Amino acid sequence: MRTPKRLAVLRCLDWSAVVAAKNSTTPCAVIHAQRVISRTPAAMRYGVQVGMRRRHAQALCPDIEIVAHQPSRDRTAFDAVVRVVNELVPLIEVSEPGLIVFAARGPSRYMGGDGPMASKIVEALKTSVADSRLAALLVGVGVADSRLAAQIASHASAMASSSANLFVPYVVEPDKTNEWLAPQSVRVLGEFASINRETISLLERLGLNTLHDVCALSESVLAGRFGELGVELHRLSRGDEQYPLAVVPHPPEHLCIEKFDEPVSDQQIIINSVQRMAVAFTEYYSVHGSVCVRIVISFESESGKRSERLWYRPQGLTTSAIIENAKWQLEAWLASQLAGDISGDPESHALENYALENHGLVRVQLIADEVRTDTAQQLRLWGGSTQTDETATQAISRLSELLGSSAVQVAKWQGGRDVLDSYELVSATHAQTIGSASSHEQISAQKWRGALPNPSPSVVYSEPIQVQINDQFGKLLSVSARHELSASPVSVIIGSTHYKVNSWAGPWPVEERWWDSARSRRLVRLQLVCEKITADSALQILAMLAILEHGEWTVAAIYS
Repeated sequence: MRTPKRLAVLRCLDWSAVVAAKNSTTPCAVIHAQRVISRTPAAMRYGVQVGMRRRHAQALCPDIEIVAHQPSRDRTAFDAVVRVVNELVPLIEVSEPGLIVFAARGPSRYMGGDGPMASKIVEALKTSVADSRLAALLVGVGVADSRLAAQIASHASAMASSSANLFVPYVVEPDKTNEWLAPQSVRVLGEFASINRETISLLERLGLNTLHDVCALSESVLAGRFGELGVELHRLSRGDEQYPLAVVPHPPEHLCIEKFDEPVSDQQIIINSVQRMAVAFTEYYSVHGSVCVRIVISFESESGKRSERLWYRPQGLTTSAIIENAKWQLEAWLASQLAGDISGDPESHALENYALENHGLVRVQLIADEVRTDTAQQLRLWGGSTQTDETATQAISRLSELLGSSAVQVAKWQGGRDVLDSYELVSATHAQTIGSASSHEQISAQKWRGALPNPSPSVVYSEPIQVQINDQFGKLLSVSARHELSASPVSVIIGSTHYKVNSWAGPWPVEERWWDSARSRRLVRLQLVCEKITADSALQILAMLAILEHGEWTVAAIYS
């Protein structure tokens, strides 16, 4: 019988909020798309929960500190925790800020078992942060035979430790993972395995409320209903890894090493080297029909110090993902060299000003730790990913390689009723690295009350254009206190150009923060389809989004 692979997951509960808080006793919540994605233990005691709207959190705790989500802050600060764990565990994998994964068998044998191992690691971490703003950190450690089970166990450990005010490790006995997972709700697949919200909802509507219910169906039945996703659901539910082991021999191990003749003190030169190596690395495995899912990235300085980190991406590590991970690792390592200890503020040094004079690098290395067959994807007849999407993704990756990881930006929906704020520009590389939607992205996918119906406008003006919207008598259109139009819109005047209104929809009123006279907002939105005859007798159609606020009409966006 095959000996099960034992994995340990260390979870720092609500890491984003703990790092963002001014001190360990401050109630603090990190907000994304106007919803709470992380909160400190102090805020938790007031009843503030993840997924709660901002104003609800403020109503429960008026003194709560509200902080915008900043992934770079989370990544940089987390290296302090990584260094402490790395002193006890030789090679660790950082999945995301606040989460560490490592093979448990070796450390467990050395420290006297899974429970004692978890306790020693957490004790070392708690000692390091005792006198810092991270003193309120809630830590959980879970050990199991699969990644999903270990993640669920780590969360249970953190919550139990919070209630008991002492550390409580959660160890799933070897060969018992399948039995332990059986009664778990299917919702853990969304929380810990990035299965989308719609799939979880469908499983529940089908009466599949637990992982045991999913396993009770044959894999072929799930595959027939959900395709490749069904196979993945069955594997996860029975305690296997998300992707199966390869059934064909892998290509020979490919080692990418860059040695510098002189110590390099320029970060951009180092990242450029990583970029060249990453391209060669991914192309090598692509030619052999394989994909690397776990990679070891190693940096070595002239003083002999090394930073070695495991990186994991179940879908496979792309070139841009490797570059992004290498940047994160390098910046965090340099921050730790300057800060000197775990209590240092990671934001006290601007990353672009980090000096490498005393820590010049002499060696960079990429090593494949886990490789699997690159399975083909059956494209759907409609919906889902298409060949055009794949081509666009490849083009973005190539541009990122040529121009730099932050040079190419894409629009990311962050929620809201205002078309000016509902999207933000983020690095295309970062968007691809994330892959499946994380918890806070799933939160933002919820419907916004009062939001405009789809489709979204294609062009949004940073400064709305003033217009006049008139009725059939040439009078300016107005809206009553009951949000009723004074008449039907007939014409729109933009500057000296007159448009005839063909059709319209609305109005859609918005009343925000009515209780706060300083920040309250009251407006009405109207969608219009207009036409005009151009000088060359051509018909020009213009679809626009008009807003009435403070008695003035403006065009905020257009549809094309």
